[in-house]
Amino acid sequence: MTLLTLTLSPALDIEYRSEKTQPSGMIRTREHRMTAGGKGINVSRSILKCAARFGECVNLKTVAPVGGETGQTLKRLLEKEGIPLTGVEIEENTRVNVSLIPDEGESLEINAPGTPVGDRLEEIENAVLDGLEKDDVVVIAGSCPKDVPKSYPASLIAKIRKKGAYAVLDCDGEALKIAVSAPEDERPNLIKPNERELCELAGIDPSKADKKALTAAAEGLGIDTVITTRAEKEAMLTCRVWNNGKTVFFEVKEEKVVRLKGAGDTFLGAFVYTYCVRKEPPEWAMETAQDAAGSWVRGE
Repeated sequence: MTLLTLTLSPALDIEYRSEKTQPSGMIRTREHRMTAGGKGINVSRSILKCAARFGECVNLKTVAPVGGETGQTLKRLLEKEGIPLTGVEIEENTRVNVSLIPDEGESLEINAPGTPVGDRLEEIENAVLDGLEKDDVVVIAGSCPKDVPKSYPASLIAKIRKKGAYAVLDCDGEALKIAVSAPEDERPNLIKPNERELCELAGIDPSKADKKALTAAAEGLGIDTVITTRAEKEAMLTCRVWNNGKTVFFEVKEEKVVRLKGAGDTFLGAFVYTYCVRKEPPEWAMETAQDAAGSWVRGE
């Protein structure tokens, strides 16, 4: 079995740490780090960590467009981490995102728009579909660059499903709505919206989204597996082949938060590996995913 992730909008993530933040003036930082980021890449990282935790090897393929000097840096960082990259060269520089994390107060994130892929979309698609076999797993995660239609994830998922592979989608907005509204055999097998995204899909006012409304929304989507994260509140699992398709809420452990960015991707990678590769029950996969996300936010 091959696990494949697609990141249409990868990024160099630069994280600064400081004692405090302020609305203006100079902020002196005490340390910084640079990592290869983007939701699908984060999922790949989580999958490898989860496999290592169980002492197992995984056949992993990470597809992403990369360009310019920043793209070359992203490649080197992934190589250093041991994350296999199938990179498709594009003309423009891979985007750079910046985070400022103070010891006290709210963190600040500056996310650049996804780098246009130009005329390389077909090459990216070929990198995903070539060699794809029945029961392989493809995770499409993150936003579309401005020159990629919002309908593209749905059209790619239809081709993935036609090959008999398992399709996972983690995106938001119009791209998610289009994919969920596709014919049943062309929809993603698994999606991971957060509470706000689930409300948008179901047309629910987030201020009135109690457990009953959220449950009805998740169960009414017609998707095999829906994982809904609710930040520090809890996580929801709706799975057609488990618990008679009824939603179950999982309590989230209180953690010392060092970093939040990437926690949801870490959760998803651990769930996919545990559920799709190790074939563990969904509730066990949820517990493994929560443990992985907890370690991530603690900075471990």
